[in-house]
Amino acid sequence: MANTRRIATARGPGAAGWRRDFRLLLAARVVSSAGTGFGPVALAFGVLGLPGADTGTLSLIVACQTVPHLLLVLLGGVLADRLPRTVLLAAAEVTAGLAWGGMAVMVGTGAAPVPLLSACAVVAGVAAAPVGPALTGLVVHVVPASERPRANSVLRSATYTARTVGLVAAGPTVAWAGAGWALAVDAATYLLAAVLLAALRPAVPASGSAPVPASVSVSGAGAGLAGELVAGWREFTGRQWLWVLVTGYSVCYAVTSAVTGVLGPSAAQSYLGGPRAWSAVLAGQAVGTLAGAVVARWVRPRRPALVAALLLPAGAVPIALLAAALPAPVVVAGAVVAGVGGGLLMVLADTVVQQHVPAHAVSRVSAYDWFGSLALAPVAVVAAGVGARELGLRPTLAGCAVLVCAAAAFTVCAPQVRTLRSAPPGPERAGSGPATGGPAG
Repeated sequence: MANTRRIATARGPGAAGWRRDFRLLLAARVVSSAGTGFGPVALAFGVLGLPGADTGTLSLIVACQTVPHLLLVLLGGVLADRLPRTVLLAAAEVTAGLAWGGMAVMVGTGAAPVPLLSACAVVAGVAAAPVGPALTGLVVHVVPASERPRANSVLRSATYTARTVGLVAAGPTVAWAGAGWALAVDAATYLLAAVLLAALRPAVPASGSAPVPASVSVSGAGAGLAGELVAGWREFTGRQWLWVLVTGYSVCYAVTSAVTGVLGPSAAQSYLGGPRAWSAVLAGQAVGTLAGAVVARWVRPRRPALVAALLLPAGAVPIALLAAALPAPVVVAGAVVAGVGGGLLMVLADTVVQQHVPAHAVSRVSAYDWFGSLALAPVAVVAAGVGARELGLRPTLAGCAVLVCAAAAFTVCAPQVRTLRSAPPGPERAGSGPATGGPAG
């Protein structure tokens, strides 16, 4: 393919080629992540400012964005393993930019029929589906194996920072320039990210770069989308450490979503100190997440899956503090602890998947992770509301903390999670040796 090149084994981690590509990838993710934080705030104020619109209108449009993302994320993983990942990511960013641009025009002019806004939201949700899986796979093509832990740390910390900046900047921008212009700025971030991604010239890793257990079939190429989904499922389920980690994380993510979206704000309103206190808790978690991602640059555990599993209970700390009705500063401190654990966990998880899953299947495997996380979150949000109404707020929070710890215990009990070792970097690993085939990234 036109965007592939052969890497000589002699090209080490200091080679300028991959560093240039990584800088472009990092810049693209920072710009796009800022838009990811910026967009929802601009959209919320834009929709609620329309004549006759209410929270029901906003909920409909948000659902039109999130549901396609959930339904198509597995297909996005397949496409990310079949197509050049840079092309797919750039196309997704352009599509998202056009969708958000359409909403900007409608909101800015005041001519914003709900069906058209909903259609643009659907397009934005479709565009988001391949991004996460494709990004996980693209790192394999851009960064040598020995540098991936540091690269994943930099990517995570930079994107967390950019998203936080987007969230903070969105409100003043809406107040100063209006929701329509704010949405236009959001659309521009996606289009700029697409330009940066189009300049990438990633390498093709060795097709046999990661060890493949005998029980795992890597067939599926040329078998159509359904066949490749099945092949990706076999890759996913054929590694106990992988599906156990994903299951544990998905449960913890769903519980955290329920606390962030429903139970936490209710607790803040009831006894924590109101919106300001809850904003402080969220800010504390964001700061902790950034710190954890930065610290991960220097953390190279011999058993990364086990360390990731042991970090899961950190998410239960602020939930338990909320259940105990402790003062807001204590809960904020607990949120910082949870953020540090979460940021470190995600970098370790990205790295271990890139080390042990064949490069041609990384995106499909990552898609099952995304699907599990996205699918359980709405169920957890609904269950949290029912639990708070029937059992009470604090007992439900306590139950959520216990559920996080139970998911972590389940994860740690898996033999492969406890024994999986970090793969030593070498020319035979994905992304660091000669390109002998496989799809271009």
